[in-house]
Amino acid sequence: MDWSSFPREKTDCILCGSSSRCLLSVHNTWPVVRCRECGLVYLSERPAEKTLIDMYSKSYYEDGDVGYKGYIRTFEKYNDTFMKIFARRHRDLLHRARGKRLLEIGCAYGFLLDYLREREWKVTGVEISPLSSAFARNELGLDVHTGSVESVDLEEHSFDVVLLLDVLEHLHKPFDILHRIKELLSPEGILVVQCPWELYHWEEIAEALLKNMKPGTIEPDSVPAHLYFFQPRTLEAVLEKGGFRIFAKQSGNYGSIRRQVDPPSINMSNPVKGFFQFVYFRLGLQRFLYAASRLMRLGNGIIRYAVPDSEDTTR
Repeated sequence: MDWSSFPREKTDCILCGSSSRCLLSVHNTWPVVRCRECGLVYLSERPAEKTLIDMYSKSYYEDGDVGYKGYIRTFEKYNDTFMKIFARRHRDLLHRARGKRLLEIGCAYGFLLDYLREREWKVTGVEISPLSSAFARNELGLDVHTGSVESVDLEEHSFDVVLLLDVLEHLHKPFDILHRIKELLSPEGILVVQCPWELYHWEEIAEALLKNMKPGTIEPDSVPAHLYFFQPRTLEAVLEKGGFRIFAKQSGNYGSIRRQVDPPSINMSNPVKGFFQFVYFRLGLQRFLYAASRLMRLGNGIIRYAVPDSEDTTR
């Protein structure tokens, strides 16, 4: 798919509204900028919202250039790793949720919902992609709606948990979605948000410096599907602006699947660089640093638990 050919729209900072920004990089014609006022990193030109169905087609789940490479095949091949990830998510939900009625927005093929259903959760999904949502319904027998959460018919205050996992960074109108989530949550319901910490995470800062580049200027993941590139501070600011109060924070790490699908290569032409890569990737230095960073809330996955702010007056 030619991702640079999508119709475009220009945007200012969604967080503070400022048009003052500095250009960090351009990737496949898409400009990545940082707001001079609040620090949010985002695409100042992004695919038009009307192209969403075309974006999340078979190419997104199969080609691997922007989205995934062989989504279903990867899940089947590395199922044991996925099950460990799902089990951790399940434990965390049991620890914090007050009920088991759960909605996942952006549920893709529904594999997590299927796992939770087997553990006596009452699950519902919403997915913009006709391709993956049809698989979730037809192959897994899940209650999954095709479309956006604002457009599907769901009963208000009917969910104890809403999952927004690796989704917020894709949304053209995140505050509309957050408002809708507030309507759908039960009185004691919680929102769980997970996003990648991109460009200014310690590992990516180190990568930029090793390449003699400025922090924030290396290539981020999934351009132009990702519209924002969060840090903990900016993600929390978006949730608070959307009318939520954060009550718990977690740190996770991405990459366990990717390292199996596409193991990091060792640069044998440069002995110094090759030795460092060997120590970092093969001798376990990366795994050690990932474990330590997760304990210190510095993992490259940002996880936040939030509830509607009773003092919010934005609506």
